[in-house]
Amino acid sequence: MEIIPYLIFLVAIPVAVIIIYGYSRREETPYEKEIRLGRLNPELFCPHCQSKGFVRDKWVTQKAGISGGKATAAVLTGGLSLLAVGLSRKQQLTQAHCEKCGSTWVF
Repeated sequence: MEIIPYLIFLVAIPVAVIIIYGYSRREETPYEKEIRLGRLNPELFCPHCQSKGFVRDKWVTQKAGISGGKATAAVLTGGLSLLAVGLSRKQQLTQAHCEKCGSTWVF
């Protein structure tokens, strides 16, 4: 008789996890997809599958390495300028994603 509560517990937990996981997964809305991957651009073509009209693009900021001007300012100010601006440069790039083959690239 003491083993029955343990068996119920062992069966109930996996069933609850399956139910919760099933309800938490849902389809992504078009608005959420646009935020995550960007707008559909009919002029771009995918360099991988050569399809046109299936490519989404958006602006992204990416670190590009150490800026020469900031490094010079750090040397001249004894490192105090690093506290305000840091050393790395940031670039505005375009990230593209192909809906057909799923590849993502930055240019």
